[in-house]
Amino acid sequence: MALDDLRVSRLAFAGVSALTVLTWHALPDVVRSRRARVVVKSGLLGVTAAGAAMIPQVFPALERPVPESRSELSGPTIAVLVLGGLVAGVAGAVWFEKAVYAHGERRRADGVRCPHTRAAVVMALATGAAALADWNWTRLVRKVSAN
Repeated sequence: MALDDLRVSRLAFAGVSALTVLTWHALPDVVRSRRARVVVKSGLLGVTAAGAAMIPQVFPALERPVPESRSELSGPTIAVLVLGGLVAGVAGAVWFEKAVYAHGERRRADGVRCPHTRAAVVMALATGAAALADWNWTRLVRKVSAN
């Protein structure tokens, strides 16, 4: 198989994504120092950025021109909505990260060995499955509407 084959690219993308999520969330079981975790997670953010740059190669069907906007909203209103969505997304991600970490620490206090790893494996498997899914919504809508 050629390295640029879509199937190989998608499998590599799914594997790297899953391993990144696993490493990110299981890290407190291996690295107890908060400072050291910050350093390792900074490197993982670089891996995530490289993975995000790979999305157009892995999912070429998603690479379509965006249709013209028919919105009656003004530019500043759109900017506020986009910024609000971004802030809500970041706040949600931070809340989720803190909740998962706190859950793991409660399990650690209960004497569970490697308490963060179980949740990390579940999230990694979900991430890998999402990376392998076919996200061609146009084809899915056509298939559903044809039935």
